Order: sequence, then structure tokens, then C-alpha cells
Amino acid sequence: MILALLLFLVQSEVVIDTTTIFAADVLALKASDPRAGVSFGYAPAPGLARRFSKYDISAKLQSAGFAIDDLTIPETVIVRRRASGLDRNQVMQAVLDAFLQHYPKANVEVTSLDTPAVQVTTGPVEIRAFLPPRFDPSGSVFVKLEMRGMNFVRTAYARTNVRVEMEQPVLKSAIPAHTSIQPSDIEFKPMAVGGIAATQFEGLLTKRSVEAGQVVTADLLYMPVYVQKGDSVTVKATAGAITVSATMRAKASGKFGETIQVEHLTGQGTTTARITGPRTLEAVK
Repeated sequence: MILALLLFLVQSEVVIDTTTIFAADVLALKASDPRAGVSFGYAPAPGLARRFSKYDISAKLQSAGFAIDDLTIPETVIVRRRASGLDRNQVMQAVLDAFLQHYPKANVEVTSLDTPAVQVTTGPVEIRAFLPPRFDPSGSVFVKLEMRGMNFVRTAYARTNVRVEMEQPVLKSAIPAHTSIQPSDIEFKPMAVGGIAATQFEGLLTKRSVEAGQVVTADLLYMPVYVQKGDSVTVKATAGAITVSATMRAKASGKFGETIQVEHLTGQGTTTARITGPRTLEAVK
């Protein structure tokens, strides 16, 4: 009994579940005691603690105009904020919502999720998930979690694995390396997403041989330089149903779709043309 009293006089520890610390939390005061409502400031974040010395407690009560002669004040009081772990189901739903927003037309399944060991308030907590600007859904994705509660904000990351299935461009037959892919070579099928699917094919070539049934992703294609500076090129000009071709010289290098200057082989007169193929351009009106 005496030992317990001595320990209390040296240090006391209390746990609260509010956003403000009051004298009643720090000392054993009855609710009817007018000193009970003296504010000691904001409570610490969930799971953390604040330390009050005997001097701190005495000074706060006296500055509020109250006497302390009748109080037994410990040398130190530790005030901890009650906390709980994240609700895994709530985290899972927030992560799933983030993927569904990114892939609105896809079937998404969260196959694994490492819930961060984060302590949050015991009250209502809002969780929002944010995907990285760029990621490969075929590997682990570190999803940012933003947690908000009453006077509480915290950020953490959840390692997530998902299966995303959606319509993707698939090759009907094998294509050799450095070959253009035609619209007739492609069919769209529901497939698991792995990498960024190609959305443009015109003017692009394959970096390597691509097997039939493979999803065509952007990293399998490249844009070659179709015209080198000084090349003799064919420039076409169309007026109604009439097309006229002329051999000219490129004054700059360029890729498919780019516009460059070309000149007559005599060196007299230049015009602007858009690259439409290897050493082939279309005059710009």
C-alpha cells in the first residue's frame, strides 16, 4: 500500500480518448470540482503521449485562479492517447476504389494487401487511397493511404497486389522484329493487365519478335527515324483528286508525323512537309 502510494507520487500514467486534456484527466478530481475543467491543451496523436511535471500541473491550475494546497500531485504524469489499428476491410475498400477509378472499365481483384501497422484514433476515420503516377499492375504497387479523423491526419503506404482484367490489344499472329503492326493484326480480348497497353500503332515498329496471343504493350514498340537530314525524299501534294509527286531533299531528320523543311534538289525553293513513311512526306498546305 505504502509502495503503491510512493509510486503514484513519483509518476502517474493515464489513458484518454479525447482531443483535449483536462485537469480531471491528469488528477483524480471529481466532476463537481471546478478545477476539473481546466484545459491542459491538445491531446497527443493516437498512440503517443505527453508528459506533465508537477510544476506544469501546479502552474496551470494556479494560472486559472485555483488553489492546489489540498491536492496530491505526482512528480510526473504521462497522458497517453488511446489508439487502435487500421480496419483492414476499410483499407481494402479504399484501395479497391482507387484501382476502380483508374481502370473504370476493368475487372479488379485485390489479391494481397499488407495493412500498415499504423495507430489511429478510436473514433471515425476516413481513409482515401492514391495510386502512384506510374505503376505496373503485374507487380507490387505501393498505394498511398491518407487517414483523417478528429484532429488527426496520418499518411502511410500499403503494399498491394492486384489482378486487373480488361480489353487489350492482342496479336492474331506472330510479328517479326522491326515490323509495323497493322490494324488487321490486332484483336481486342479481356486479358490481365501487365504494363501499359499500346494505344497507337501507326508509324511504330516492334523492338523484337512478338508471339501470337501476346498483349501489345507500349514498351514493345518504338518510333524510328524515317527521314535523315540530306536524304532524297518523295514529297506528295494533293489537290482534289490530283496527286503530284516530286523528289526533294530533307533539310532535317524526323520521325513519323513530324513536320520538317524540304528543298528542291537544285537548292532553290523550300516548303514544309509532314513525314508519312520512310522517306515519304506530304506537303503541308
